[in-house]
Amino acid sequence: MKTLTRVLVLAVFGFNCWFAWAMISLMLNVRDAGRVLPYFTNLCISLRVWLVVLPIVASAYCSWLWFQKGENTAQWRGFILATMALLVLFVFPAMLTSYWLVIEPVRLATATG
Repeated sequence: MKTLTRVLVLAVFGFNCWFAWAMISLMLNVRDAGRVLPYFTNLCISLRVWLVVLPIVASAYCSWLWFQKGENTAQWRGFILATMALLVLFVFPAMLTSYWLVIEPVRLATATG
């Protein structure tokens, strides 16, 4: 059961990194179309490569923990906490700024008066 949980956590982390990479790639297309993006979105676009590297590093660390002889739950909790906190700190603000970029034209198009 523990192994299944660990695989599930790693799969969710990998999917979220892929989703964030795709979303930030779309923002790159928006920026290339001439739209001015917020500074944090530009920062996330420049750090987009890390969304490819992070799942690889997480997989290697997860494999290393699996093959260790001792079962140390503190390391697993730290791993899960670090990966999810990194996603929240990096992806949530990028999603928020992306959402603002989508909502602004809709709000202007539906404004009355």
